[in-house]
Parts: sequence; structure tokens; C-alpha cells
Amino acid sequence: MNFSGVVKEALAQKKMKNVELARLTGYSPQYMSDLISGERRWNEEIIDKVCVALNIDIKYEVAEEPEKCLGQGSVYNV
Repeated sequence: MNFSGVVKEALAQKKMKNVELARLTGYSPQYMSDLISGERRWNEEIIDKVCVALNIDIKYEVAEEPEKCLGQGSVYNV
């Protein structure tokens, strides 16, 4: 799952709307909506703020057989 998917899942679990997340992170609701929908690209600063706001931990793990999980080297805990 990509980061936008994790954010959508966390928002649903917390019964929170994009507008609330935008307020908590200091970004406009439209900008946050664009990020979540894939219209804009995430950067490290925004990811950090969203992780704090939604209490998301990002953990990176090295796969034993990288060719089998190409692009799936991270684990998101919501």
C-alpha cells in the first residue's frame, strides 16, 4: 500500500476528514486533498507532519528476497 492509501485508512479509522488533517498539519484542505488523491507528491516534511497528526509510524525493513517484494520494503503501522 502506498502512503496515500495508509493516510486514507488512518483517516477512516479515526473518523477524520481531510479538512481536519489539513488544519492539524498547517496545509490547505485543497493541498491535502491533492496529496491524498495523488495529484501532488508527498515530501519528507509533509509525511512527518501527517505521521504526527495521525499517529502513524513508518518502519523500514530489509527483505530477505528483495526481488519478490520489489517496492514493498516498508511497513506502515496505523
